[in-house]
Amino acid sequence: MVVPSLRLLLSTLIDYAGLFPPARLNLPAAVSAYGYYKTTAHRWMLGRFVLPLSQLTQFEDCLNHLDQQYAAAFWPLSVVLPPSIQALEMLALWLENQNRFTISALEFKLGAVDANCPVDAIASLLPHLPPHSTLFFEVPLDATLTDYIAVLQGTRAAVKVRTGGLTAADFPTVEALAQFLVTGAAARLPFKATAGLHHPLRSWQTLPNGDSVQMHGLLNLAIAAAFAYGYGATATEIANILQIDTLNDLIFLEHEIICHSPLWSKESERSTIAGHLPLDILARIRSRYFLGIGSCSFQDPLAELYRLKLFNDPSSVPFYAFST
Repeated sequence: MVVPSLRLLLSTLIDYAGLFPPARLNLPAAVSAYGYYKTTAHRWMLGRFVLPLSQLTQFEDCLNHLDQQYAAAFWPLSVVLPPSIQALEMLALWLENQNRFTISALEFKLGAVDANCPVDAIASLLPHLPPHSTLFFEVPLDATLTDYIAVLQGTRAAVKVRTGGLTAADFPTVEALAQFLVTGAAARLPFKATAGLHHPLRSWQTLPNGDSVQMHGLLNLAIAAAFAYGYGATATEIANILQIDTLNDLIFLEHEIICHSPLWSKESERSTIAGHLPLDILARIRSRYFLGIGSCSFQDPLAELYRLKLFNDPSSVPFYAFST
């Protein structure tokens, strides 16, 4: 059993990106893994299946070999593509040639097109976007962030930020991530985060290249987003939440999540709420603003949530043996 407040925080949280590094599974393996996770007790945490535009046709072929072919046709897909009219035309052509699938989200990877002026690339693309998908534009966490926010604010689009990668340099600082959350909250822009979020809490980890780095925690990010978007918490307060590395400062109850009051500025009005996140705030933030994370692993976060005793049934943690 999972406490209701935690279940609400984590519901449909993880978009499965097993095709991408560091996992880099081949498409049949990633499709089989996602299909397996869809049958487990923790499928409520599973979001979209993420794949590049270039692999859509191969994806369709893979489904023909699944036992649950009918169910797989209704998987929510998130397609990664460059921000170009040509890419949108390729997607439209694929959709015209078959009608089994619904694209739940599009994720535009900047830099692949018009690298000198990616903000202009976004602005020129906005009038041509399809009407029924969630739209994520990847933005950098640097001094140009406000330019992207200005273009996207008030549109149907959401932002996507990278919280990690294959080297230590790919991990944004706590301060940069906190500033993004405060800026995004002020603009009321929805977002998702991707990369480096395999662990529930902030922790030191070793990367495949041997680098040691403090990785951001998925619980830290989700709770920080709730306070930023729900209460307008300051960058300092958000940074404090992002730095939590034990459960001593977090309490998950049936009707709320509590962050201990030492995290809050004494002069802040938020000190009067003592760091409480009731279910209605959690539901609003998760449905409207914090739209999930991308992860190449579904097993790793679940296993660590169990080790933290936030999930109390070890047999319910799915394990999938990948074929080579």
